[in-house]
Amino acid sequence: MPRWHRIFTNLDGIVFKTVYMKNLKHPNFILSLVSAILLFLGIGFRANGYASGDYILVAGTVLAGIHWIWAIIDVINRHDMRPYQKRFWLIIVVAVPVFGAMVFYGLHQERDKIIT
Repeated sequence: MPRWHRIFTNLDGIVFKTVYMKNLKHPNFILSLVSAILLFLGIGFRANGYASGDYILVAGTVLAGIHWIWAIIDVINRHDMRPYQKRFWLIIVVAVPVFGAMVFYGLHQERDKIIT
């Protein structure tokens, strides 16, 4: 059994299986969440006329750019994907910059457990 599965039963004998997604703790996934939050906060602040909204928006954009480039490099350097899977994920990450990479880190788990 893979180490990311845990199976347990309750008192009624019903079996539950939980899956732990290791990539949700990946630094780039966390960076994507921070950049998305900053982008939305910056847009909200700017819409309400606060001058600090511009700075928050720039910070979120810079972090999103770093996240996007890091995700492209990460997809290219993966050795646990087949070539067609690599091309698929590269197209998704490049076409939808921030959210495509978030989906990649959320769905890509480990060797031979890739969702495409």
